[in-house]
Amino acid sequence: MTESGRKLRTSAVIAILAALLAAGIWMDINAGYRKISPEELWQIILGGGEKSLRYTLLNLRLPRVLTSLLVGTGLAVSGCVIQGVSRNEMAEPGILGVNAGAGLFIAAFMVFLPQSGLKLTLLLPVLAFAGSLAAAALDYRLALTRQGLSPKRLLLIGIAMSTVISSLTTMLMLRMSDSEYAFVQNWLAGSIWGASWPNVRLLSLGLTALILFVFYKSRTLNVLALGHQTATGLGVDVSRQSAILLGAAIAMSSLCCAVGGGLSFVGLVCPHLARRLVGPDYRVLLPATVLSGAVLMTFSDILSRTLLAPNEIPVGIVAAVIGAPYFLYLLIKT
Repeated sequence: MTESGRKLRTSAVIAILAALLAAGIWMDINAGYRKISPEELWQIILGGGEKSLRYTLLNLRLPRVLTSLLVGTGLAVSGCVIQGVSRNEMAEPGILGVNAGAGLFIAAFMVFLPQSGLKLTLLLPVLAFAGSLAAAALDYRLALTRQGLSPKRLLLIGIAMSTVISSLTTMLMLRMSDSEYAFVQNWLAGSIWGASWPNVRLLSLGLTALILFVFYKSRTLNVLALGHQTATGLGVDVSRQSAILLGAAIAMSSLCCAVGGGLSFVGLVCPHLARRLVGPDYRVLLPATVLSGAVLMTFSDILSRTLLAPNEIPVGIVAAVIGAPYFLYLLIKT
């Protein structure tokens, strides 16, 4: 394919993903008993509309839609960076123990400090974020060798740590009441529980800064993909750049985990989908990954709220059900 043909294909893919995202946002806004027409939406935007409908849109549905979109974006880009740095297409944030560490901190708090005067809803994001960073930092420290960071060692240690931490979390959950056990289990399955405007603002600011930084490092990711020796020969400090990029990826996934629960499959399948659509060049792969993650999580949120309404399915389960068949197809094809 010629250069102009590749650019045309990339532009078409980006446009289609953007259109799917716009359609998904509109469908997600209307995923409820009360539908909102375009005229009513416009009136609300202008500051009018029914008071009850305005409350439903601005305080309930819109924060949920934006949180799902941002979480999908952050996890997808995080997975893309981790796969690029480790040069392993099976890598994703959950492998580094991010989800497991967050779950352990939350479970430990609920078991050992059940009578805390602080509201759990305020502490949950902080606990999840701290647990994610602690697990990822320990994983990174154990993966360091005399030659620097070993990507293969990082993934193997991450898998072992995730297993150990998950086992400890399960042991703690056995001491919980039925309601606490159900809450933690639902969180581990992936549940957009932190859908509020403060969390939307936090995610927006944090993810925007981190994703822009990763975009700035797209050329470095392209060089790292060539292998350690080639990248070193081209003047890249592989250990230092890998550590910086992994730090950005871990920060993104930790933010998303703090608000969205134990979601992991998004960070695995979305980079694969984007790579198949636009190719391995990170200058176009990253924008495609951003849109792929947002589209997957938006449509997963729609299905999680409507399939068994009024009951809700954890969105992480829905995302896995949607993405798993495609991922299996990719593995069979390759």
